[in-house]
Amino acid sequence: MSNRDTDAPDTTCNGPDTTRPVTSKPRGICKYYNTSRGCYAGDGCKFLHGHAERLTPFDKSKTCRFYAAGWCRHGDKCWFVHAEPPKQSSSTPEQSQDLEEEEHLCTICYDQPVTYGLLSGCSHVFCLPCIKNWRGSEGKSSDILEAGTTKTCPMCRTTSRFVTPSSLYFADGDPRKAEAIDKYKSSMARVKCRYFERSSRKRFCPFGKDCFYKHENEDGTPYVFPHGVEYYMEVSCQRLKACNIRSDLCG
Repeated sequence: MSNRDTDAPDTTCNGPDTTRPVTSKPRGICKYYNTSRGCYAGDGCKFLHGHAERLTPFDKSKTCRFYAAGWCRHGDKCWFVHAEPPKQSSSTPEQSQDLEEEEHLCTICYDQPVTYGLLSGCSHVFCLPCIKNWRGSEGKSSDILEAGTTKTCPMCRTTSRFVTPSSLYFADGDPRKAEAIDKYKSSMARVKCRYFERSSRKRFCPFGKDCFYKHENEDGTPYVFPHGVEYYMEVSCQRLKACNIRSDLCG
C-alpha cells in the first residue's frame, strides 16, 4: 500500500543540445546529408548532420526505455523520445487505428496527461497531479478525510487505496495495467517509509503490512506489522480526532 499518492506529451523529449550528453560517439560528418540524394540512413545515421551538431540522428532518435516500460519520472523533460511500444492485438486494422487515435484526456482538467495516475479497480483517466490533488488532505475538512471520499474515484466512487504513476494509459482489466502496478510496487519497496521512519520506538505506519514502502529494523531485518491499512487507518482517524479535541480545548 502506498503512503504517498505519488500537457500533451512531447514526443521528442530531447533537451537542449547544450545540456544533453552524447550517448553515442559520432563517427564523423555524414557525406550525404546535404547532397541532393540525401542521407538514406535517416534517423539511424551515426554520423553528424552538420559541423555545428553534437548529436547524430541515431542519438537524437533514441527511445526512452523507462517510458516504454510504463513510466518515465522525467516526463516531458526527458532527453529521449517517448514512443509507445508496438501494440499486439487481435483486433482488426480499423479497430486498432481507432484505439490508437483515441485521446485519453484527464477527466478533471481535460488535458492529455504527461503522466497518468492509474487507479485500481477503475478505468477513468486522470493526470497524476489532478488525482494527487484530489486525494491529498490539504484544504479538506476532517469529516471528508474520515469518510474516505478522497480515496475513491472522483467519477465513479470506486475505492482505490493507491495511485500508480504511468507514462501510458491502461484500462482496468488490461494485463499491462497489472504489470505497471507490480513494477511500481517493486520500485517503492526499495524506499524507506517516511511514516515508519518518523515514528517513535513504538513503530507505526497508517498502512501497516499493506504499505508499499520499506519497513526495516535497525539491524536491517524487515519489520512486519500484524495488521493492514483498514486497521491502522482507523487508528490514524482516532488519533486525528483526539488531536482536534485537544486543539479545541486549548484554543
